[in-house]
Amino acid sequence: MKIVMVSGKVIASQWFSIIVLLFALNGYAAVPNGAIPFILDSHVYIQATIADSVPVSLIYDTGADRLYLDKDYMELSDFGKLPLKKGRAKMGGAGNNGVQTIPIIVDPLSVSMGGVRHNETITPIINLREILGRHTDGMIGNNAVFDKPLIINYIDRYLLQVDTLTEQILEGYTKLPAHFNDNRIDLDLELKIDSVQTIRGAFRLDLGCGSSIILTNETLNKIDLNRKTKADCYYSNMGVGGDGTDVNFRADSFKFLDELKDIVISASYNTEGALSKNSYVGIIGNEILRHYNLIIDAPGNSLYACKNSDENTDYQHSSKTQMGYIDRTDICDGWIVSSLYDKGIAQEAGFEIGDVIISINDRPVMDIDWEEQIKGLGLNGKTIYKVRKSNGDIVTYSLDISKEII
Repeated sequence: MKIVMVSGKVIASQWFSIIVLLFALNGYAAVPNGAIPFILDSHVYIQATIADSVPVSLIYDTGADRLYLDKDYMELSDFGKLPLKKGRAKMGGAGNNGVQTIPIIVDPLSVSMGGVRHNETITPIINLREILGRHTDGMIGNNAVFDKPLIINYIDRYLLQVDTLTEQILEGYTKLPAHFNDNRIDLDLELKIDSVQTIRGAFRLDLGCGSSIILTNETLNKIDLNRKTKADCYYSNMGVGGDGTDVNFRADSFKFLDELKDIVISASYNTEGALSKNSYVGIIGNEILRHYNLIIDAPGNSLYACKNSDENTDYQHSSKTQMGYIDRTDICDGWIVSSLYDKGIAQEAGFEIGDVIISINDRPVMDIDWEEQIKGLGLNGKTIYKVRKSNGDIVTYSLDISKEII
């Protein structure tokens, strides 16, 4: 994401409360001194401190450069009460609405995380919780960590900057065909759609993507999916760029360090934004990346990977509920439906974008903590949802959760 400052002004803030995220790392090995621990919940969540004393939960995104803060976090937190100097900027995103004008903080802000301290001069305020849920206060990008080689350990869940890449650190790692372009990382890789269609080209490394692979609209228009089982999904919010729709299907294989088989991927229908047309054919997200420990050596323009012991196979599975929802118990008493598969069981039952799920099988979702959400609810068979509609009516929907959408 890039921003262009267009004006500056002071805007008084009238906000209240702060949400402090407690990181539970039980079950993981002790992290090295100076490392940045993280929780993996599709995205990489780190605990940081801004302005020297304010705790925040940030996702790390290699598709971003700087610090961003969430709009609702600013409205709900004590930090938002501060007389921060504000301005306006233009910024684009992944959605279909193109470039938009957003508020920015133009006061300098410090960011501390593990042994890293970074100073930001411009901090955009964007919609993050509308996409990722209540545990996201903001996002941090590459400017904070690319001045030194960065180890990303998906198994022990930490980021770690090192001064020098020694032979001992690099033992077991393979150097990948990566190119560093404008603070981003592209890799020359191969995706086999089927027995006759193979995509070779630059795939962008994107830790800010919680799925497997997303192809751009330009790439989608070059392949034939007529013989593929597929499913369209609409998303109410894909970031600053607004809403969007993609098509989901299974690809035969993807060759990263090794070859992963039977991968559920998607391709964008968006004709605007970062997923419409770009220098890369698609992006690679954490469902793929989590199977490798990575070393990003931005100063040396190099990327290294090592296969790890993660046995998660989410990249081989598609949605059983055939909808997506986000935990917004920071602003209401439920989870808000944010995506729906066309002709899926949720849509056929009557679910709509913006519905608030209040309970599942008579259990209030307010009682389901983040740790349980990360592990998965294990829903199967007949499942009863109590839902609040946009007009305030309370309805009950029953889903037979059994088959994946594709």
